[in-house]
Amino acid sequence: MNNNDLTNRFYYIYRFIVIVCIILCVRIIYINVVEGEYYSNIANDSIYKDITIPAPRGEIRDRNGILLAGNKPIFTVKISKNEIDRLGKTDKQKKEQINIIALKLSNILIKNKEKIEDSLPILIQDSDYKFTFDEDIRKWKELNKIPLEKTAKESFYIIVENYQKENGITLNSDLSVVEVQKILNEAGIYPPISVKDNMEFTRQLDKEQWLYKYGIQDKNISAKDAFIKIRENRRIDETLTDLEARNILVIVDAVESKGYLQYEPALIAKDISQKTVALIQENRVDLTGVSVQVEPLRYYPQGNLASHIIGQIGKISSQDEYFLEDERYSKSDYVGKSGIEYIYEKHLKGTNGYEKVLVDSAGKKIRDIDHKEGVSGNKIFLSIDAKLQKVAEISLEKTLKTLQVGGVYESKWGNTNMAGATKIYKNANAGAIVALDIKTGKVLAMASYPSYDPNIFTNGLTKAQYDSLQPENPNDPLSPKPLFNSATMTAVQPGSIFKMVSALAGLENGLDPYYSIQDKGYIDLGGGAVYGNWLWNQSRQTQGYENVITALKDSNNYYFYCISVGYNFATDQKIPMGDMKKGKAILDMARKFKLDQKTGIEIYEVAGTVPDPKVKYEQKKALLKDDITEKMKDKFNDITPSSNEAEYKKRVDTIISWIDENPSRAEIISRLSNLKVKSSKLEEIADLLKYTYFMHADWTTGDIFNMAIGQGEHQYTPIQIARYISAIANGGYLNTVSVVDKLVNKQTGEDTFIENERLRVELSNYGNLEYIKQGMIDVTDEGTAKDIFSKFPIRVAAKTGTAETQGKIPTKDEVNYYLSHLDYYNVDRSEVLKLAGKIKSESKYKYKEEYYIKSAILQLNPRLKLDNLDTFKETYSDYSWFVAYAPYDNPQIAVVTLLFQGGSGGHAGPATRDVIAQYMGIYDGEVKLHDEKDDLKIKVEQTEENKDKITTYTLPTQQTYVQEVAIPKKEEPKIEPKVEQKSSENKAPVENEQQQEQPASYEDEGVIFDESNTP
Repeated sequence: MNNNDLTNRFYYIYRFIVIVCIILCVRIIYINVVEGEYYSNIANDSIYKDITIPAPRGEIRDRNGILLAGNKPIFTVKISKNEIDRLGKTDKQKKEQINIIALKLSNILIKNKEKIEDSLPILIQDSDYKFTFDEDIRKWKELNKIPLEKTAKESFYIIVENYQKENGITLNSDLSVVEVQKILNEAGIYPPISVKDNMEFTRQLDKEQWLYKYGIQDKNISAKDAFIKIRENRRIDETLTDLEARNILVIVDAVESKGYLQYEPALIAKDISQKTVALIQENRVDLTGVSVQVEPLRYYPQGNLASHIIGQIGKISSQDEYFLEDERYSKSDYVGKSGIEYIYEKHLKGTNGYEKVLVDSAGKKIRDIDHKEGVSGNKIFLSIDAKLQKVAEISLEKTLKTLQVGGVYESKWGNTNMAGATKIYKNANAGAIVALDIKTGKVLAMASYPSYDPNIFTNGLTKAQYDSLQPENPNDPLSPKPLFNSATMTAVQPGSIFKMVSALAGLENGLDPYYSIQDKGYIDLGGGAVYGNWLWNQSRQTQGYENVITALKDSNNYYFYCISVGYNFATDQKIPMGDMKKGKAILDMARKFKLDQKTGIEIYEVAGTVPDPKVKYEQKKALLKDDITEKMKDKFNDITPSSNEAEYKKRVDTIISWIDENPSRAEIISRLSNLKVKSSKLEEIADLLKYTYFMHADWTTGDIFNMAIGQGEHQYTPIQIARYISAIANGGYLNTVSVVDKLVNKQTGEDTFIENERLRVELSNYGNLEYIKQGMIDVTDEGTAKDIFSKFPIRVAAKTGTAETQGKIPTKDEVNYYLSHLDYYNVDRSEVLKLAGKIKSESKYKYKEEYYIKSAILQLNPRLKLDNLDTFKETYSDYSWFVAYAPYDNPQIAVVTLLFQGGSGGHAGPATRDVIAQYMGIYDGEVKLHDEKDDLKIKVEQTEENKDKITTYTLPTQQTYVQEVAIPKKEEPKIEPKVEQKSSENKAPVENEQQQEQPASYEDEGVIFDESNTP
């Protein structure tokens, strides 16, 4: 090659480079000068956003590692607005496209009976259109017995008034509404009312905000008119029915609710079947923007087991929005609503992963930037033993169902007849069992019947599921409530299981344990006040001479009547012991066992109530005020409340003040006359004041008698009683109760053990506990529980208790009940209905319909009393209590059983015995639990084309199940999504993980905090 050729080549290369540089320079100048503003806007409007990838919640296991709450992988359907918007250029085209896709997708899901995530707040039922916002407000008012016409402000102050009445307090009138709200919140009361500016229901504010999103500013618009406007706004095909249109709007609303988070796909359905996945795949050409992902779903492999301990989860509501202050939460998250799920929410919550994307100013995704997997939540090991829990629940249910038919509770340790002497306890349909570790206060089992399956809350409730959780008879306060934990939330009279407190109070006050009192059957205090021993009341028999030990064995009321006031009524002599201070010594002993305080268990509980003479006085005075204010309206000669309100109030207050001195009947009549009460009403009002209120305002000897045997004003929960029994068994040590053994940090593996507080009950002589324990062992050796434990190989100390209840059981339809017995009431139906309507129209407040019916009947037949109206209703049966600890010589477990309307305390004995048998390893039967591995599978369903091929695959535990999956074709039934496992260096296989992390037995483990309100 000559030099000229080489020179020419360099020349051409040089020219090419110059031309390219000139083009680049021109392009740069063009971009910066001509289109500079355009690209500057793009850069300025582009924002980096994170799409949340949900992390699994932490596991909840029993003390032996049995899984109680975990996560399973499920298919979810999501839809991305970004991708749909690309199908149209104009707003009209975009709306039409999403409507087509939404209709197609909803038809597929409905055809396969999948549950769509329906948050559209307009319901259509039988051509009736309703806002869910309005329904929520109505239900809340009905639940709290607030008239439906009341405003938010009026409703708020009704709640405040009820709070003051229930707690016997009066709030300072100078408090601001915000301060009053804070007081209610601290008491666990959360009215759904915004107190800012003009008070309004929070759901009403939500409604206004939602309507505004669709350009509707009329906050009083009807649900139907709003639906029509929204349907028109979204350009939904007019040929479609309103139900079809609603199906479209459910999906559209889910997408539009993302607002400026359009880059985040909207969840449409969860836990869909393989068949549905295949159909979506077949129609993917018509389902732009629709994707199927695998995500974790909270699940409870043991179903109902320990549901009241574990609790449930639900979507973040307006009352839970404080969670959003934590960056780990988004508004679509599910959070704990009750139980351990609620109390340890922050511990169980995982750290979500993310997909970082670049979006424009409208929130539309431009491109993907980064991706990070989430980290699952931390573990919790409970103190309960799942098998012991199962036996407790089985035994409790078996007992109640046997009682309802008057059957026989069968057991290898002896059969027990559950029929009462005169009746069958068909209304025995609720109860609780609590088992505590006597040394540590740890909960070994806690059963409440009826229970519920927490799995139904993980994917939204159906109407049928919601209805199943409601009480069968809403008018009956004892009607079984599946969501109600009777072990920690039911405080009732203890009956004879309280006698150990009375006995110990006497012993600590100098009572000789062997001092004998002859049972005379009954004590007559005069004035018709007769207090009998249970055996005398039952068969007119007596039990002979009793001391502390034998009185506990025989549950002799006569003995405890005597020691409660330090007087032997059989010999008419004072008992050689210290002053019992009108029963105050017994009340003080109850407080030493902290029966007026919460036990400290982590989940929600109520505190019991030790009777207080002052409280009784204040309650009686409050009742007097309400009663006399109403009754005196037409009793004065010269005034009425409307004619002279100030004078009327002054005279009523004067009458109420007489309760402090309790004047004679004649003196009351004279004073009423001086106040110008009508002469025809003097004796009626005087008798009401004297015999209903004045004579019963202070504690009487009868009140002390009732208190000493566990009747009267006592109210304690099963968990409180279990702690008290444990303290008797362990030498007087009162443990804080806990249901958690340890917390395990998922990332570090560090264990945090929950330690208990342990204090000793203050006694002058701890040896007195031995007499109590001797009485309790005699109960099973030769006393009231002898038949239950006669064949049992382990010595058990126990005590039976029957807590008396009074009153009639309300019917489901009270109006129908009263109208169906008008012949007995001797009144005419038409007159009753006419008068009831008149009373209702003139009433200042709105009451239940039966109130007006009852009022009309009583006015038409003045000879009737209120109690006469309930003549044909069933009477409540007594509460049945049974407490025990075992083994007697080396106490390890305390068990308490409570049966609602269970009759005799002995009826609760067999279930208590079965729990002890399981704990001691001698239970008669195999206890089977669900294998968690069965649930960590996605099942491939049969199709018409592939009936015989049912394939499953199992995913390892503790993974991040949030990966988009390739949707399989219909002819390929086996699904194997790619699921990326977290890094787990130096980690044993999953099969060994459970074995390694099983906790041993730990002592002195306890509680760290208490639960607040549960909506």
